Amino acid sequence: MLVLEAIGNLGADAIIKDLNGQKYIAFSVAHTESYKDSQGQRHERTTWVSCLKYGESQVINYLKKGTRVFIRGELSAKAYEAGGALQAGINCRVRELQLLGGNRADQTEAPQQAVTTSAATPTYAPPAYQQPEEVDDLPF
Repeated sequence: MLVLEAIGNLGADAIIKDLNGQKYIAFSVAHTESYKDSQGQRHERTTWVSCLKYGESQVINYLKKGTRVFIRGELSAKAYEAGGALQAGINCRVRELQLLGGNRADQTEAPQQAVTTSAATPTYAPPAYQQPEEVDDLPF
């Protein structure tokens, strides 16, 4: 399995789709990197990832255009033709989704909190901390 991890902004509001009775959330994430070329000029490169998250979830209420998210899931690629040129598309079957907040134009709504959704992620409770006993038998 190939795993994709990305941080980016939603390109449009997420939508719920139904395929053969199975519901999923569809959305696209734009990841933008900036770099300088050999002449020192700054450029930006944006990579789009088409995402599917299976199962209906209340998180869709927060997946609005411009929302900053972290995604982790299974990577797949497809080739398609657009405008007579061969293009490549990146797809992700999202297993984990985190809302990162910020970077939204309409931040007048309720403040976003870090919300994480995962597919069947076991809950981990760290062991209680116990202070080690002081040992006074140093070897020197």
